Amino acid sequence: MDIVVAVILILTLIVAAAVAVVAVVNRRQQRALTDANQLLPGRPTRAPRSWAVSHDPEARLHRRLRDAMKALYAVNAVDTGTTIVLRADLEQTALDLDDHLVAVAQLAPNHRGELLATITTTVESIEAAVARYATAATMPDATTLESDLATVQRHLDVTREVQRRLTA
Repeated sequence: MDIVVAVILILTLIVAAAVAVVAVVNRRQQRALTDANQLLPGRPTRAPRSWAVSHDPEARLHRRLRDAMKALYAVNAVDTGTTIVLRADLEQTALDLDDHLVAVAQLAPNHRGELLATITTTVESIEAAVARYATAATMPDATTLESDLATVQRHLDVTREVQRRLTA
């Protein structure tokens, strides 16, 4: 009888340990998925967690924005007043656009087409602005830097105009 109780106790402990391991792994995976879904490190997003792996057009656009912001953070730039302001503008524009994207995803499918096309154009503009920023901000020549940063600012102005049309 003592052996039966000991076996049951050991099996109970093994099952409890397995459940604990599964719970810990699940929690870590969920946290990693949430972190992978953030546009900016440490800033929560309104985008559903499923967008980190989904193939929906909205999810792909969200990931493109996320990747553009990762590229922006990866730039080893010489910070000047202009570069800091432009980087902040790019970040804020991406966050605003991501919020629009979440709102568009909740619309009926027949109303999404035109809005998604406009958002796609805006995402492309942000990607181009980040690429120009990365090129310009790492240049040692101040005149070229100012010229290229002005180009980035024009990209942002176009992006803001498209966003105004989205909200109108």
